[in-house]
Amino acid sequence: MFQGLIVAVTAVLVGLDQLTKWLAIVYLKGKPDVTFIPGVIDFHYVPNDGAAWSILSGERWFLIVLTGIILAALLVFVLMGKFRRFTMFNISATLILAGGIGNLIDRLVQGYVVDFIKTTFMDFPVFNVADCFIVVGSVLLLVFFLFFYEEKTPAEVSHGNETDTPSGS
Repeated sequence: MFQGLIVAVTAVLVGLDQLTKWLAIVYLKGKPDVTFIPGVIDFHYVPNDGAAWSILSGERWFLIVLTGIILAALLVFVLMGKFRRFTMFNISATLILAGGIGNLIDRLVQGYVVDFIKTTFMDFPVFNVADCFIVVGSVLLLVFFLFFYEEKTPAEVSHGNETDTPSGS
């Protein structure tokens, strides 16, 4: 049931991402920018055949394979259930999976990722909802492993030792 919930939420988030990209194609492609929050965010259609900041532009198949490997590894961690009791890990993994799958669908179907969120208060690359999922999920995952997760040694687990000493110390 737990893994089913993660799969269901991931599917809903992928659907949201794909809906926003479809709307960007229909209403923004070939048209002037649309102001969403004046002085903060405009909507501006940009096809991106690279990764963040258009790095690896034109390397579609490399990005598809790399994304597939990363998503598969993350999915294995989720399905193994080792981190099942850690809500922050599961939220972050779900966000990263949804964002990665959303952008992977674009690369497979269109050959590029549809970006459309443009910051106007600073110079920053145009991005999309999937990118937001990936960034927020990655930051949460980093915070989880840096500040909350503590691996117990087998001896600590079997003896019920719940000290605050990280393993290897």
